[in-house]
Amino acid sequence: MVSIIKLPLVEATAPDGAKSLWVAAVAQEDAVAAVVGVVPAHYSIKLLSHRLTLHRKSIDLQPGEVRRVRL
Repeated sequence: MVSIIKLPLVEATAPDGAKSLWVAAVAQEDAVAAVVGVVPAHYSIKLLSHRLTLHRKSIDLQPGEVRRVRL
């Protein structure tokens, strides 16, 4: 049986208005802090209400890892 995971999505907005989506393999309450650690300090960061749903075997995201996603 393949397990399903739901990862928190975070939106980062650059000063010029460009937006990017990030997924973090952390608890939802830690997602913003995890993304703040990988984007420039002057970006605006917000946790989205949606989560990225994946099959555990479809992604090799390590615990604590943060990755930019393109949907």
